Amino acid sequence: MTSEQMVRSKTMRGGWSLFEPVLVGRQSELRLFQQQFEAGIAGQLLVTLVAGEPGIGKTRFLREAAQYAEQAGTVVLSGSASEAEGMPPYLPLLEALGQYIRSAPVEELQEQTGAMAPVLVTILPELSFRLRELPDSYSLPPEQARLRLYEAVGLFLAAIARKSGLVLVLDDLQWTDTYTLDLLCYVARTQPRARLLILGAYRDSEITHHPAFERTLTELHRLRLLTPITLRALSEADMGLLALNLLHFSVDPLLLHRLVLQSEGNPFFAEELLRDWLETGFLAKDAQGSLPEGVLERRLPSSIVGAVRSRVGRLDTQIVSLLQVA
Repeated sequence: MTSEQMVRSKTMRGGWSLFEPVLVGRQSELRLFQQQFEAGIAGQLLVTLVAGEPGIGKTRFLREAAQYAEQAGTVVLSGSASEAEGMPPYLPLLEALGQYIRSAPVEELQEQTGAMAPVLVTILPELSFRLRELPDSYSLPPEQARLRLYEAVGLFLAAIARKSGLVLVLDDLQWTDTYTLDLLCYVARTQPRARLLILGAYRDSEITHHPAFERTLTELHRLRLLTPITLRALSEADMGLLALNLLHFSVDPLLLHRLVLQSEGNPFFAEELLRDWLETGFLAKDAQGSLPEGVLERRLPSSIVGAVRSRVGRLDTQIVSLLQVA
């Protein structure tokens, strides 16, 4: 089944059909992921990182890839970093492994964690509820304790992957803490034969001032384990397919051209523009998608303005001042 065939209408609200995420125009990137998936599940730990600007479709790509892996019978665990203040270290891994611990059979957990269970409990307290009796733990200096933790997580991931393989999906890595990045590099170095594919996504425009992330990319390249995938703007033909999937009718070529110009091929921007045009009556099915008067002068939807303001808010004060002048 192609990604274009996976569009499923769920309900109607205010004249706008709500759909599950649509992925179009990424066939070559999906084929590359599938190649990495087959190699990883065969017994070679690999890392595939998907890069692109906000709204370009990275999260949708991860979902499509995860569905492919699940249909192949592989374990898929997902987590995401966050830019919210107060988030704990290792957040993406805590989410991914936490969901596995809560659902896996107790007997399997006991076998997979083994003597490392007391170490894993320090960041995964769910284990203490699932495994009632844990081996005695002992204290170590902070540096040694961190090394033991990295070792325990690596062995745990390899054990989960041993039976049917594992795809570890980590989103929004541009906000990941240094400890998580260091742990991933450690796992990549020490578990080369694990049936594990680490699949992540990040905003390439937001890692310039993230030395730990750049160091991680360098290390993974040095180990010959990293395959980068960059998602770029959609073509006009792909934009037409995106609009057709969402609207269920073809838009006029002039309107489609305007959509491409205003969104610059960004799927999120395009979808929000189409939603705004439809909900405000500027676009109607009986008009067959003709370009209505006033579309060119319309303000951007609030969802797009909010996304832009969020990005601008993270810039240095001097840069914001220059943008205001511009």
